[in-house]
Amino acid sequence: MALQLSFSVSDKCTTIHLKGSLNEYSSALDGVEVNPSFDLHIDVKDLVAMNSLGIRNFHNWIHSIQCERLRFFYCPRIFINQLNLVEGFLPAKAEIESFFVPYYSERTGEDASVLFTKYLEYKKVDDKLTLSIPEMQDSEGNKMELDVFQGQYFRFLEKYY
Repeated sequence: MALQLSFSVSDKCTTIHLKGSLNEYSSALDGVEVNPSFDLHIDVKDLVAMNSLGIRNFHNWIHSIQCERLRFFYCPRIFINQLNLVEGFLPAKAEIESFFVPYYSERTGEDASVLFTKYLEYKKVDDKLTLSIPEMQDSEGNKMELDVFQGQYFRFLEKYY
């Protein structure tokens, strides 16, 4: 699926919603600029795939953007994986406001993606990051487990809180 962008502007904030795949054909970001005196919110909930060329294009684009405050919302697992793998994937001022965490049930084979939101499931207290991992249940009431290594998956929060 080709990358699709939608935009909205209100209250000195530009919101960009990315949908589809970031790949070598993702030219939709080329030439996209925002008002440098506005905040920029990027919703990546519907990002379904990324490859190395798409990652490089996105990295080059996001580092060229001038804005007051840069915030990301609804980050899927594929996006979080890049935050943890690619040093400097986002500018240092970027903040992750919400992201999805995968859960899995051994008993039923079900999986779930749970939204973690800043100040609810994760926050800084006395400059120390604290996580509240919610308990999830599958359709039969069995406890679901995180489907990631906690120490690795949440590592990006230290940099992009």
